[in-house]
Amino acid sequence: MLYSSFLYYRVVRALGLGFADFQHASTIYKPVCKMPPVILVTGANRGIGFCIAQASDAVRKLKALAIQGTFEPMSLDVTSDQSMHGLIALIKERHGKLDVLINNAGIAAVPSSDLSDYSQAFNSVLDTNVTSVGLLTSLLTPLLRQSESAKVINISSGRASVERLTSGDLPPTVSVPYSVSKVALNIMTLEMAKTESNITFYLANPGHCSTAFNGYKGKKDPLLGAEVAANLAFGDYKSGFWHNDEGSMQMMPW
Repeated sequence: MLYSSFLYYRVVRALGLGFADFQHASTIYKPVCKMPPVILVTGANRGIGFCIAQASDAVRKLKALAIQGTFEPMSLDVTSDQSMHGLIALIKERHGKLDVLINNAGIAAVPSSDLSDYSQAFNSVLDTNVTSVGLLTSLLTPLLRQSESAKVINISSGRASVERLTSGDLPPTVSVPYSVSKVALNIMTLEMAKTESNITFYLANPGHCSTAFNGYKGKKDPLLGAEVAANLAFGDYKSGFWHNDEGSMQMMPW
């Protein structure tokens, strides 16, 4: 099951309104100002064609709202090294730098009851949610170094909080591979932050939003979830694991 496509339009809209941006396609966002930051947001959907169509539709909606900025939908398959290199070359040619990278692409999977696809489910989730994020971030690091205030924002989950998991605060997960991948993403982000002192790394927990991913059982407006990344993109926050608690940005327990 693919997740977080709900965040794409809402986060891009949040960015355009002055908060933050998001999308197997991706989007480059450049608000209209004296020194426009270049923001890349990745995401996940049900295929490249669908993603590009959604990206284009989001751009049309944003323009209709008269939101100030330049939005460029770009094709990106986060599981393809060739696709990554192509996108990076395009960003380098058009912009020469990258100010903010929001890694929103991800999937979740539930192995079948007979466990016949157990390895495939786990491997695909870890590849998309962890390995691909690490590779894309590493490949984009030279462009991020060209920024005066580079930021990397990785979309995590409350399921990645070991403290909440061990305290019994969370019910059993529907997708163990997903939860494991988000814990791994948190650790990878912490390690990457140690090696790039001039790039600020963040982890963002959108919260339990009402989306197709959870059968619309979430109680949080997706726009509020998207604003976590938006606030981190434009605000002055220290590196860490963040979420939006009733309109207030708070640190998540590790």
